[in-house]
Amino acid sequence: MLEKRLLACFSLSRRFLVKYQRRKFSVAINEKETIDVCGKKYQRDEWTNVTPKILSHVGRNLHLQEKHPLGLLKNRIVNHFYSQYIGRTGNPIFSVFDRLSPVVTVEQNFDSLLIPKNHISRLKSDCYYIDSGHLLRAHTTAHQVELIKSGIDSYLTVGDVYRRDEIDSSHYPVFHQLDAARLYSKHEIYKQEDISGINLFENGDETAEKQEVHTLDTALFLQAELKACLEKLARNLFGEDAEIRWVESVFPFTHPSFELEVLYNGNWLELLGCGVMKQEILANCKSFIGISWEV
Repeated sequence: MLEKRLLACFSLSRRFLVKYQRRKFSVAINEKETIDVCGKKYQRDEWTNVTPKILSHVGRNLHLQEKHPLGLLKNRIVNHFYSQYIGRTGNPIFSVFDRLSPVVTVEQNFDSLLIPKNHISRLKSDCYYIDSGHLLRAHTTAHQVELIKSGIDSYLTVGDVYRRDEIDSSHYPVFHQLDAARLYSKHEIYKQEDISGINLFENGDETAEKQEVHTLDTALFLQAELKACLEKLARNLFGEDAEIRWVESVFPFTHPSFELEVLYNGNWLELLGCGVMKQEILANCKSFIGISWEV
């Protein structure tokens, strides 16, 4: 039943999927009144700060080049999900979206994810704005709500993202990110025929383990599924003997939230961030009413 669905999703961090480069970007801005991005013209205004150098990266789609390191990595992750999650018909349950436009609205990138109006991530010093209402996506999670509203229940999104970071060995203004989401039905969670007496929600209090609208059993199930899924992915990428650890974190759109780190070349490497998606996001989608987690 659609009224009892659960969402699971995750985003691999920039520290893992970052494209290491060291060239400095020009801050000069073309003074033309309009700006052309992905074949569409936008009127410049006081928020416009995207540079020609940054725009030159739009459309390169390195993750779609099969022999490029990013393409190889994307295919390995996609194949892992295809092999691990098979539907009743014998086909993979995940759909892949790797050609979505990097131009998104402020609503998509921030508001739909419950990011506060005064959050530092909205600043012009952090993002590349095309105009006051559009920017180059700062994360592939910006497509989350539109995909949920369209009825997609399991997906991977892959693409280039843009943030005004200082360039160093692990940061670059253009990098790549992979997001994933899955919706669960109550039957998929409890795997029994009679589920009439089982509640996924309650009018409770928010704790470190759960949101106020989720029962503790449901929240713990989602966390267990989330961590098992991502630990398998980490070991697929780094080897079965890889040393990994979970770290508690905080994100505006998830609770509880975690980061997964892997020991790589003697250092702990942040692989991804994740958590149980805020129930308010699903309620705002109107397509599904349920609980969720994301990484």
